[in-house]
Amino acid sequence: MSDQFPEQFVRWDTFSSTLWYRTRAARYRLEGTRCTSCGEKFFPPRTGLICPSCHARAMEPYSCAQTGEIVAVALDDLGFPAVGYGDILPRVQAIVRLDDGIHLMVDILQVSDPGEVQPGRRVHMVLRKHKREDTGAWVYGYGFVLEKG
Repeated sequence: MSDQFPEQFVRWDTFSSTLWYRTRAARYRLEGTRCTSCGEKFFPPRTGLICPSCHARAMEPYSCAQTGEIVAVALDDLGFPAVGYGDILPRVQAIVRLDDGIHLMVDILQVSDPGEVQPGRRVHMVLRKHKREDTGAWVYGYGFVLEKG
């Protein structure tokens, strides 16, 4: 740590109840950040970090678009039980470009035929049960479903 960079680098894959609480807006509402100088949008949020476009540090909360278009698709039919997804197979994952230009890697939910999930299809965000913690409590987060039509 230094005076120029007061925040510690936090690994996203290490569980921390404090970090989990602080990032709830991103998980539940797709809240990212926007640079107040140049308007560049970021997800996940870049609180206290430098904007790579204009090198400013002034970020404000930004509500990301909750609809978008599928760019790429991957089917996980093997699972990796150590992270709690073994009971949700096959798992359809996709890269989604939100309507505001942000790209996310997401789960596509409520799919009866994985062949329906194709690049170009429209999707929208839903809040869902994500997985179980080691304690047995449910972890909630965002997922996406195909739009009708």
